[in-house]
Amino acid sequence: MISKRMRIQFVALCLVPFVCGLALPSCEPNTAGFVRISENGFDADDNAMDWNDYPQSMAYFIPDEAEQGHLYVGTSSGINELMAGTVGLLGNDTGERPPEIRRYRPDIGEMTWQRVLDYRDEEDGPVYTSTGFRNMAQYRSDSDGINRLYASTFGAEPAVWRTATGEPGSWERFYTITNSRGSIRAMAEHKGLLYLAIANDIEAGGAVLTTPGRILATDGETVWPVMEDGFGNPDNGAIMSLISYNGWLYAGTANNKTGFEIWKFEGPEEGDPIQIVDEGGTDQRNQTAITPYIYEGRLYWGSMIFMGMYLKGCVLLRINKDDTWDTIVGPDSLSGYGPGFDNRNNAYLWNMVEHDGWLYAGTADFTAIQQAFVDNLDNFVRLIIQQLGERATQHFADAAKREPGLVGVLTQGGADLWKSQDGVHWTPVFKNGLGDTYNFGVRTMRSVDGELYLGVANLWDGFEIWRGLKVVQD
Repeated sequence: MISKRMRIQFVALCLVPFVCGLALPSCEPNTAGFVRISENGFDADDNAMDWNDYPQSMAYFIPDEAEQGHLYVGTSSGINELMAGTVGLLGNDTGERPPEIRRYRPDIGEMTWQRVLDYRDEEDGPVYTSTGFRNMAQYRSDSDGINRLYASTFGAEPAVWRTATGEPGSWERFYTITNSRGSIRAMAEHKGLLYLAIANDIEAGGAVLTTPGRILATDGETVWPVMEDGFGNPDNGAIMSLISYNGWLYAGTANNKTGFEIWKFEGPEEGDPIQIVDEGGTDQRNQTAITPYIYEGRLYWGSMIFMGMYLKGCVLLRINKDDTWDTIVGPDSLSGYGPGFDNRNNAYLWNMVEHDGWLYAGTADFTAIQQAFVDNLDNFVRLIIQQLGERATQHFADAAKREPGLVGVLTQGGADLWKSQDGVHWTPVFKNGLGDTYNFGVRTMRSVDGELYLGVANLWDGFEIWRGLKVVQD
């Protein structure tokens, strides 16, 4: 009997193109000086139950009057099942599984992650209103002056949670959007307020955008709308990213028809928004402006193509203080690298961070989808036979006897990590998912106390957290 998870993997993999893009094999595993500091999905029992696919958000938080802080990670669970269920390929099982937040406790053990918030304690299930903690941000409330860690979710009722201490039992649900499936994709502080980016997406990754994206603002006490019409474009179905830069709040959209847009405005009542980039910058297929980061006084912004559907790599733009912009990675780029750092399977530039004077950029490489298809070919064929029943031919039966992984030997895949000291010239740190093709994306990164932490997404075995590149003090 074919397991439910096997069926889910088959459906999820069939949702994306996997027949193209084979690359040359890598020679040796390359962990680039990083050390894994978590089990897959934090722990085996929890991962088996909830399928902790993504370390969706990561933040370092020091509470007021505390001597030290902790690294916090918010999860997303059952993403492959969720996407398949949303499009109706798994019947009534939508795949909604509860997320959690944990914090790193190296003082207890090298691989110890303490659970501080678990949605299973908040809702009974089996259907949960939130499926992942999409974003985290630290904000000192303008209303009461208290410094808190905020965490936003996606699901049937996107919400914002917060805590002043980070301790288990200290988290409160601060704000909820009812009856509106989607995401609070990003949060950013600007001129004393915390802004929330709303994505009206009905799938986990944003493939289907329903109504125009919105931006809300809060002072830590009340929440109010700032922009509600997708910057006047109904096809801007999501606000995917926010960042405060050069006295303005910048926002990146998702637009599946004409490509992402980037806008800026000064504040809730300080003039009309100004468009900086339209039509995906270099290509209308660049759907999403997902990754903003300020480095050496200029604003960098990476793109995302949902699940690599166009077999086209991401781009990286750089916005100058006068709002002119350059292509850093993409067609005719300053770096010389084409889309995806010359890899069309690098569909997401998923995260950026500065560490030890370098700008780091992590990708999601959908070669992993091809690898999974190849490695599980016998299982997929058996599933086809089961579905066809008496209509199955001996050809399928013979195919099922083949050894898996035959083509997978020729497939190089896994997340990339790149670095640059000037924002233009880039060098790969690794291009193989830290030695595991199924580690398909560097979802989150943080530089803490001279070390770089990576949250690596893995749909098949559960995500992993890695630590490395320690700064040696003179």
